[in-house]
Amino acid sequence: MQILRHHPPHPMPTRQDRLRLGMMHLSPNGLSEQWLLRHLGDRHWDLIAAAVGQEGIAFRDADGAQVYAAFCATSLDLPGQARAHLGTCVDIHSTLFQVTPRRLGSLHTLTGAGGDIGTVMMISSFLSHDETGSNRRLLRNELPGLGVLASAPDRVMGFHDYARGHSRALRQSAEFGPRIMSYTPVPALDFNAVGLLYFPTFSRIAEMARPTLGPLCHRDVVYVSNLNPGETIHVYGTGDGPLTLATDDRPLAIVTTGG
Repeated sequence: MQILRHHPPHPMPTRQDRLRLGMMHLSPNGLSEQWLLRHLGDRHWDLIAAAVGQEGIAFRDADGAQVYAAFCATSLDLPGQARAHLGTCVDIHSTLFQVTPRRLGSLHTLTGAGGDIGTVMMISSFLSHDETGSNRRLLRNELPGLGVLASAPDRVMGFHDYARGHSRALRQSAEFGPRIMSYTPVPALDFNAVGLLYFPTFSRIAEMARPTLGPLCHRDVVYVSNLNPGETIHVYGTGDGPLTLATDDRPLAIVTTGG
């Protein structure tokens, strides 16, 4: 593992790793989406820690309150899934960028011995709980010591614009189509260390509602809200179009899966 740390923060935090693929990294059809999202989520947070020159990803604001680098959107583009086999190696190169004054984006490229496997884009903003601790009332926050990073490339900026448009449309929508599944997340399985519904859970619920036939080639998730333990998530959608995840009273995410 190599993380480049700089004081003051470097304008382009970068990380490069080579992994030998084992059982935990793979599904029957290639890379495990759940492992990949968890692994790259940690890489994204590690790069933020490197940018502020701290060890670990327990972020706090100037008053000592916990700050979370919560994901606004993730995009997996994995056309080379067939190159990911048990026992082979994959190189992962990750870079962190500035997307807006309050949002960061990371770009991860995956390469195997046979060539490119794919890319993953992730966009986050800084949030904190208010005094109630409710996951329904997350507040925008800032991370002290984080300088302005290098601007994100066009590909990441284009995905950010796509995600913002879908987020606005989802918040304004009153109808989501027919309900195809309901699921009540399990705290010990589906929530993370700070009590939020862990972002890979959204993808897992979408896959439960509409299983992918063959290798997963593409999935975009735009996250607009979170929920508290005990609440139920409903999944809405028609045909092979986007899926909307929502509680009884508000949308949570929109998931688009492509071939």
